[in-house]
Amino acid sequence: MTFKGTAEYLLPPIVVDAARWLLTGQHTMHETNNISIHYEMAHGWTTPQLGTVDFDFDVMKRPASSELDLPIVRDNLEALARIRPPGAKLKLLDFGSGNGHYKLILSANSHTSEWQYVGVDTMPEAIEFCHHNYPGTLFKLVEDARPLPFDDDEFDVVLASGVIQYIQDPATVLVELQRVTREYVLVSRLPSWKYRESAVVVQSIRGAEGEILTSLHVFNRKLLEDIFQTVGFVVAFRDFGSEYFSIAGVPESVTHSLYLLKKTSPHGWGPILTTPHLVHCAESSTVNDRPVTTPFAMRRIQGSTCSARSARSETIR
Repeated sequence: MTFKGTAEYLLPPIVVDAARWLLTGQHTMHETNNISIHYEMAHGWTTPQLGTVDFDFDVMKRPASSELDLPIVRDNLEALARIRPPGAKLKLLDFGSGNGHYKLILSANSHTSEWQYVGVDTMPEAIEFCHHNYPGTLFKLVEDARPLPFDDDEFDVVLASGVIQYIQDPATVLVELQRVTREYVLVSRLPSWKYRESAVVVQSIRGAEGEILTSLHVFNRKLLEDIFQTVGFVVAFRDFGSEYFSIAGVPESVTHSLYLLKKTSPHGWGPILTTPHLVHCAESSTVNDRPVTTPFAMRRIQGSTCSARSARSETIR
């Protein structure tokens, strides 16, 4: 199987982009099998090392139509179809909008075609790209670990696909998403397992040009759902997707989970929740003497992602 084919089954899209960067010094899109991708348990979370890697932003120009058949996109649209009858005019926040392709995807879908779309991301390059390609649509640049620039209950739906696992303190982010939504939050592509405790994992992509290391959370499903409830959500719909990956030395595979969350309580749970509720880990700047790069909203970004500030490495959200 080609690298591209393998990546579509095992990786979230940012990782595909990172691998392409590693494999070709000229930032081309050649397919090759000269790639090694694996996961290992980590001792703790490491903060991003700014400027570690530059990614090829040409991938952001990929047509949205090329992503419509991807399992994660189909899963997200299926979950969103459970919200209100078709044709309802809702307001959606795309948390970690990347190349903004969900603007086009939602517009082309009959159930969501009338929804008002707003995107946010931490990458200036991504926001500039979206401003240029989607005139008339609101995209805002936001800061890591800072409140979102929106009022309470401003959105009917928040989409956070392939994002939460790449944030060091995901509980705090969930509190903020609960604040700005009036009713629903869709979180998807969450790495999870049933029997093991939540843990920090390092994702390694090795190629001809070097290695990229990225920290991410793998969540215990029961603990994760307890956190949802504490924040003020009830699980309206859950699905365990067809994507998975394995970690060396760990018998249980990691699956990608999807949750449609319905808001049940007013906001205000922030002080209660901190990272240790999800993962107990010590601070660390390296794994096996190798620096690890971690992103803020490392998301699915359909085939795009990345920045010189914080290296994202996932494929489609």
